[in-house]
Amino acid sequence: MAQNERSNEVRQLRVVVEAADYDDAVALYQDALGLKRQAAFEGEGGARVVILDAGRATLEIANPAQRAMIDDVEVGRQVSPRIRLAFEVDDATTTTDALVAAGADLVAAPTQTPWNSLNSRLDTAGGLQITLFQELGARQPASVPFALVDVFGDAPLTGNPLGVVDLTDWDGPVPEAWYSTVARELNQSETTFILPGRDGAVRELRSYTAGGVEVFGAGHNSLGAWYWLLATGRLGSLASGTEIVQRIGGRDLPLVVRDGGHIDMGQTAASFGAYADPALVAGALGLAVDDISDAPAPQVVNTGAGHLMVVLQSRAALAAATLDKSALVAVAQTVQAQGVYLAWRSDTEPQPTVHARFFNPGVGLDEDPATGSAAGPLAALLHRHELLATDQRLTIVQGEEMGRRSTIRAAVAADGTVTVSGRGFVTVRGSIHAPSAVTPPSA
Repeated sequence: MAQNERSNEVRQLRVVVEAADYDDAVALYQDALGLKRQAAFEGEGGARVVILDAGRATLEIANPAQRAMIDDVEVGRQVSPRIRLAFEVDDATTTTDALVAAGADLVAAPTQTPWNSLNSRLDTAGGLQITLFQELGARQPASVPFALVDVFGDAPLTGNPLGVVDLTDWDGPVPEAWYSTVARELNQSETTFILPGRDGAVRELRSYTAGGVEVFGAGHNSLGAWYWLLATGRLGSLASGTEIVQRIGGRDLPLVVRDGGHIDMGQTAASFGAYADPALVAGALGLAVDDISDAPAPQVVNTGAGHLMVVLQSRAALAAATLDKSALVAVAQTVQAQGVYLAWRSDTEPQPTVHARFFNPGVGLDEDPATGSAAGPLAALLHRHELLATDQRLTIVQGEEMGRRSTIRAAVAADGTVTVSGRGFVTVRGSIHAPSAVTPPSA
């Protein structure tokens, strides 16, 4: 551009207002609204002017229909003059109160608009009508994604269905009762809520039973949530062998992504708890004492959740087990176990294979078709009794009696840590009312 050429760029928008009530106007805009004084001048004949910095200036040009629509939203009736000033503030409610205290007349109290701002309208000194507006940020969605994932299944509609609710993009508060309410609504053995990660964890998970009880083990409730994240591309493209960290129950646990949607999920090294009376166990399951193995004997094992491991002598005994809820709950409480895992070691199938069933009536789960939080403890128990070699993969077949065949694989490393492996199938996708869109009942 040549030096004598002039730019058409506008450098500043300055609104000039004649105010017969000059002192009142200065007090309101400078002191109450907080506009900073840039300059002030006095001239002959009592002329006075003050220039106040109103921050970034924009010029909004609206046709009559737009003006009428804004009046309807902010006030509920037509009140705007041809020219109205609008000030963006951090707190529309507090600032409105301050201006009213300074002498402004309230036309309309702060109202949330459809575009998610909080707007008020006032008549002020100088004969000006103004809008105060506070941007509230991106509007929260009315719903969040949910899915049903068949975990540890061999095909869709097999395995253990898991409810998954993804709250990763939800910025608002989540009432504690909401988790239980949604879990009851979905009515799956467990529903897992995916939350943003923190402190090195990629995501944090919380899981609830259909009875609304929070559980902290890392089994199908965890693996299914991660399968959902991977299958829907929410973690991007991850190469086989990629390790990620999850947080569940206050623990950070590793997962490794494998080809074909398979996931290796780490559990903590096993701790071995109390032994249960075989006679009481047999009675609660409708079995004879001779159906219960004594090597290994029934014992609580914990790799994140403590379950009672019960090894049976035959496949027939596994199929014949029937649930006496109150008796089994009493047995579990006596040894401080959550659930009871029945297992029979096959002697006809390749590699170490067991067939299993899981009962946990204490949390409203009569029988579960696949239980990763119990598969890890079973592998640890067999490894301790030298029935499973270090790093050898145990295949666990579960859910056959329920018509929901599942396949879980588990292994124990030399340092005692346990890995549970499997995959899933996303069978249902949808959305569910977001936390702010429903008021859960009090617990």
